[in-house]
Amino acid sequence: MAKILSLHAESEILGLLHIILERAGHEHLFTTNSRTALSILQKENIDLFIQNLMRSDINGCEFYTMMQEDKRLRRIPVLITSAINPLTYPELCHRVIQDLYPNHYLLMPFGPQQLISTTNQILSETAAFTAAH
Repeated sequence: MAKILSLHAESEILGLLHIILERAGHEHLFTTNSRTALSILQKENIDLFIQNLMRSDINGCEFYTMMQEDKRLRRIPVLITSAINPLTYPELCHRVIQDLYPNHYLLMPFGPQQLISTTNQILSETAAFTAAH
């Protein structure tokens, strides 16, 4: 079981993510507030962070950049869920897309099984990397 934190602008989507991830056996924390998410990331031992790009407080690109500048937070894998197709808008969040697309980027809408398989793939890759280093 992994501890997963989700940050999304829409609470309804967070509710769906919660149901899917909990049924898959993961512990799921979630918030609509970027500052709350940052606090959780700094205090908890999070195995995966799921966020969308478009939010009113701190957009996902800025948040990802903040995480990469922090030694502790940099180790947490990130999964982007977005309705923005990065191939259509390559200039948007170029670094985020370059770093995470396609393996850590889910284009919305996506199905529960796609979320679970992507989540499990990222967690497996992270565990393998951690074991090797």
